Amino acid sequence: MNDILFGNNNGAVIKKLSGRYFKASKSRNIIAIIAIVLTTILFTTIFTLGSGLMDTVHDQNIRKAGGDGQAVLNYISDEVYGDVAGNLLIDRIAYTKAVSYRLKNPGLERWRSDLWYMDDTALEFARYTPTTGHRPEAENEIIADTKTLDALGVPAQIGETVSLTYEVKGQLYTTDFTLCGFWETDSLSNIGRLVVSKAFVDAHSDILTYTYPVDNDYSGVVSAYVMFRGNGDIEAQLHQLLSETGYTCGTMGGSKEDSNYVIARVSPAYQSGALTDNPAMLISGLVGVALIIVTGYLIIYNIFQISVIQDIQSYGQLKTLGTTKRQIKRLINRQALRLSLIGIPIGLLVGFFIGRALVPFLMNGTSYTADAGVKVTVNPLIFIGSAAFALFTVFVSVRKPAKIAGTVSAIEAIRYTENDTTAFGKRRAKDKKSTHGAKLHFMALANLGRNRKRTVLVIVSMTLSLVLFNTVFTLSSGFDIDKYIAKFMDTDFVISNAEFFQYQVEKSEHDLSDTFIEAVRQNSSFEDGGRLYSSWMLEEPFSTEHNAFFSYNKDLNGNPFVRLYGADDFLLNGMEVIEGTIDLEKLKSGKYILLSVECNDDGTVIENPNISVGDTVRINHLKAEELSTTITDSYDFIIMAKVRANENTATTRNTGESRFYLPTEIFLPLCENPHLVSFPFDVKERTEAEMAEFLNSYIDSVEPSMDFESKATYTSSFDDLTSLIITIGGALSIIIGIIGIANFVNSVLTSVITRKKEFAMLQSIGMTGKQLKRMLSFEGLYYAVGTIIASAVLGVLFSVVVVRGISSGIWFFTYQFVMWPMLAIYPFLILLTVAIPALLYRQIAKASIIERLRQN
Repeated sequence: MNDILFGNNNGAVIKKLSGRYFKASKSRNIIAIIAIVLTTILFTTIFTLGSGLMDTVHDQNIRKAGGDGQAVLNYISDEVYGDVAGNLLIDRIAYTKAVSYRLKNPGLERWRSDLWYMDDTALEFARYTPTTGHRPEAENEIIADTKTLDALGVPAQIGETVSLTYEVKGQLYTTDFTLCGFWETDSLSNIGRLVVSKAFVDAHSDILTYTYPVDNDYSGVVSAYVMFRGNGDIEAQLHQLLSETGYTCGTMGGSKEDSNYVIARVSPAYQSGALTDNPAMLISGLVGVALIIVTGYLIIYNIFQISVIQDIQSYGQLKTLGTTKRQIKRLINRQALRLSLIGIPIGLLVGFFIGRALVPFLMNGTSYTADAGVKVTVNPLIFIGSAAFALFTVFVSVRKPAKIAGTVSAIEAIRYTENDTTAFGKRRAKDKKSTHGAKLHFMALANLGRNRKRTVLVIVSMTLSLVLFNTVFTLSSGFDIDKYIAKFMDTDFVISNAEFFQYQVEKSEHDLSDTFIEAVRQNSSFEDGGRLYSSWMLEEPFSTEHNAFFSYNKDLNGNPFVRLYGADDFLLNGMEVIEGTIDLEKLKSGKYILLSVECNDDGTVIENPNISVGDTVRINHLKAEELSTTITDSYDFIIMAKVRANENTATTRNTGESRFYLPTEIFLPLCENPHLVSFPFDVKERTEAEMAEFLNSYIDSVEPSMDFESKATYTSSFDDLTSLIITIGGALSIIIGIIGIANFVNSVLTSVITRKKEFAMLQSIGMTGKQLKRMLSFEGLYYAVGTIIASAVLGVLFSVVVVRGISSGIWFFTYQFVMWPMLAIYPFLILLTVAIPALLYRQIAKASIIERLRQN
C-alpha cells in the first residue's frame, strides 16, 4: 500500500511494527485467542450439529424407505421395467421382484420377513450386500439378515440349511435353501429380508407371474428404484421419465383406471427438506448464528478496545512520525489476523468434536434415534463456513477500536489516560464536588463510569449467558409429560398381534387372540380394559354417501370409504367429546353413531363444517371381490357426538379414511367377518412394571405372534427430548458464560494494569493495599449487581414474551415462569466478581510503590 506522497512502500515496516506490538501484548493475546477459539467453537458446533442432523436424517430416511433411490416405481411388471430401464434420464436403476409376502415358518410371527430377488444394484441400494459370504447364484442359494435367521432358528453360518414354507398365489411351497451369505439387521428395519437368486426366479417363472392388477397378489410384482442423472427437481424428472416411456402416475393426474397407470413416487428420503420449507428451523439457525456473532463481538471488541486504550500513547507517537490513519488500522488488523490464524484452527477442531458428540442428543430429541447410528461427515463446508463467520466476527469487532486508534490526534493520544475521554472525541465531563468524601464504594462506582461503554459490554456479555441459561430451564421444565404421552397412549397398555405395532395389521393372518385378553384379565395387576373391532378393507369395507367426507379409496358408485369400529364401553367412555354428548344407553339403541374428528399435529381440531351433531349419515356395507365392491346393506345413523379418538389405542393405526364408532354389540352384526384389532387397558397403580414383565413372559412362551406397547415406551422418548434441551442449551450457556467471565477478567486485568501508577500514587498518599483491594472488589461487585439487575429484567421479559410465545406452538408444552436457575447462579457470580479483581491486584502489588511510580 502506498500511503506516502512519493509512493514509498512501507508494508515491511507495518509488518515489523505489527509483530512487535503482537509480542509486547502477551496477556492480551492469550485472552484474545481464547475468545476467538470460543467463538469459533460455537460456530463450528452449531454448523456440525446442523450438518450432522441433515446427514443422519437423510441416512435414516433412506434406511426407513427400504433403500436408496430418488424415486420408486412400485408393483410394476417386467414389461414396464423394460420400457423404463434404458431411458437416458436414469443414472442407475435397481430391480427387485417379490417372491412371497407370506412365510409360514414358526418364529416369524413377531418378526415379519419377505422373500425377494434383488439384483446387485438393489442389494447395494437396500444395504443388503452380504458382509459374510456372497450373493446367491445357484438356484438353491439364499442370503438373509441376521435377525431373520435368528427368528428361524438358523445359525448365522455359511452352508446352513434354511427351510422355508411360503405362499405364492394361494399355494404353499416348501424349499430347502443353502445359506451363502448374511448381513447384520439394520436397527431401523421393522421387517426381515430373504433374497434368492436369479436362477431361482427363472426356474419358477411359471408361478411368479404378474397378476397384481387382478388379485392384488404381490408375488411376481417388480419394484424399481431409480437414481437420476444431475441434480434437478426429482419429481419433474420422474414425470419426464414416465411421459417419455408412455406412462402416467397419480401426481401427473393419472387414474388407476388408465391402462398406462403406474404407482410411482419420489422417495421420502429425497423429498424437499430445505430450510426454506421449515421456517422454524431456519429462524432458529439464524438466531443461533446471530447470537454467536453478538457474543463473540462483545468480548473481541472489548479486548481490542482495551488494547488500543493501553497502547494509545504508542499510536500517538507513531502519528507524530507521520503514520497515517490507514496504516494504523492496517497494523491493528494484522494483529487480529495473526490471532485468528492461531485461534480459529483450534476452535474448528474442538468445535467439530463437540458438535459430533452432541448430535446423538439432538437426534434423540426428534422423531429419529441416535441408537440407529449417527452420520457426521467431515464436510469441508462446516470448516469453511465456521472459519468465515469467525473471521467476520473478529474483523467486525476490531473495526471500531482500529478506527479509534486511527482517528485520535497525536497530542490527545500522548496525554491520554483511562480517565480522559477526549481521545474518543467526547466532551470532558464537568468536575463535580463530592459530598460523600473519599469512600471506597463511591470511588469504585466512579471508576466504572470512566469507560461506560466497556462497563456496559461486560455486563451485557455476562447477562446473555444467564438469560440463555434461564431460558433452557424454562423450556425443559415446561415440557408436559402427561400431554406428551396422552397424544400417543391414553391407556397404560395396549395388546394386539405383532403386525398391529408394525402398522401392518390388515396383512396379518392372526387377529388378537381371546386367550391373550383373558390371560391379561386374570392378572392381578389388571384394572379395566376394552376390545376394539373393525373390518378389513380388502374383505368388507364401509363407505358413506355423505359429501362431508373424502377418501382416495371409493366404491363403484364413487362413495368414499370410511373406517367403522366397534368399541367396548371402556374405550367409548375414554374418548374426549369435542361436540355433543355421549349417552351410552341411547348409543346402544342402534340409531346413533360417534364421529372421530381429524386433528393437526398439535392436537387442534380440523373443523368439518359440512357435518354436524344431529346430522344423519348413511353407511354402506360392501363386499370386496378382487378389485370390485358391491353394496350389500345400508344403514342410517344420527351423529350423537364428535369425539377425539387416540391414534394409537383406538384405531388400526392406518390413516386415510374418516372414522366412526359404534358399541361392540351394534357393530358386530353389521359384519360378516369382524376382526378383533386391539385391547387397550389400564392397570392398578404402581403395577406397570409387573404387567410388562408378565406380558413379555407370556408372549415369549405362549403366543409369539402377539405383542404389546405401554406408556413407558413414550416416557423414555420424552426423557430423551428434555435431556436434549438441557444438554445442548446448557453447553451453549456454559460457553457463553465462559466468554462473559473472560470478558470480565480481561476488563479488570487491563484496568488494573493501566492504573498501576494511579494505584501507586494513592498508596503514596496513605491508601493501604487492603483498601485498594476492597475498592477493586467493590468494582467487581457493581459489575455483579449490574448483571443481576439486567439479567432479572431481561430474563423475565424474554421468558414472558419470547419463550411463552414460541412455546405456545408446542403442543405438549405448559408454560411455567422460572427464575430459580438465575437465582442459583447469582451467589457464584458475586463471589467471582468480588474475588477476581482482588486476586489480579496481588500480581501488580509485587512491585514496590517507587517502581510503579517510575513507570510511564
